[in-house]
Amino acid sequence: MAKIIFLGTAASVSSPQRDSTSFLFLHKKELFLIDCPGSIVYKLLRVGINFRKLSNIIITHQHPDHLYGLPHLIHAQSYLNNKINIFSNKKVKKVIENLVKIMNLTSKNYPTLNLYNVFSQEFFYLSKDLKIKAIKNNHIEESFGIEFIFKKKLLYSSDTAISHNIVEEAKKCNYLIHDCTASSSFFQKHPDISSLHTDAKTLSKVFKNTQIEKIIPIHFLLLEKGEEKKIRKELAKIKDKIIFPSDYQCLTL
Repeated sequence: MAKIIFLGTAASVSSPQRDSTSFLFLHKKELFLIDCPGSIVYKLLRVGINFRKLSNIIITHQHPDHLYGLPHLIHAQSYLNNKINIFSNKKVKKVIENLVKIMNLTSKNYPTLNLYNVFSQEFFYLSKDLKIKAIKNNHIEESFGIEFIFKKKLLYSSDTAISHNIVEEAKKCNYLIHDCTASSSFFQKHPDISSLHTDAKTLSKVFKNTQIEKIIPIHFLLLEKGEEKKIRKELAKIKDKIIFPSDYQCLTL
């Protein structure tokens, strides 16, 4: 059995009800934190996860809202003789190495960081019952989505405009968690974000006729009044497939 616990469902700018996107993926005794924005220790404690024992983190790209909580987590795990496995790309590796150096988090008092390149092999994590691989998306250099393969298949697009790689891989999956940053009207007002993110109308159109069981929109940028209502309206065509998540919600897959 696998579970997802959403720690945040907003984009880079939080709202009063939603913080920056991150979630936990749990499969039997395996636990992964997907992206690491702020207040991460508080969020883990709130959902009943011992932050001291968290050792697997996947960071999908180098934008601040996906990794700025990492130094806090490393600092909180001081004096535990822990090891933290961080799966990401070369760009993130360089950022993390610089951050821990600048913040003096490199001594033996802090966890040992094992930094793995997700593009070094087909599956960057492989166990008896779980395989995880990176799927290149359409956001920034070296950014990627994540496919979890267990008895079922879950694909997380991460931040992305519609990507051929993500669309084709999603067609083989049971569950899709996909960037749904804003309504199409918001994108019309701010066209620059269309090269980086997906609007709700496009998400609905692209995945309407696929065999995906459940589509979970995420990464909401709720900067205008009524924006969430507009997003929900544009997703109405695939409402039978949609799970609209909230922060701290737990889903069993």
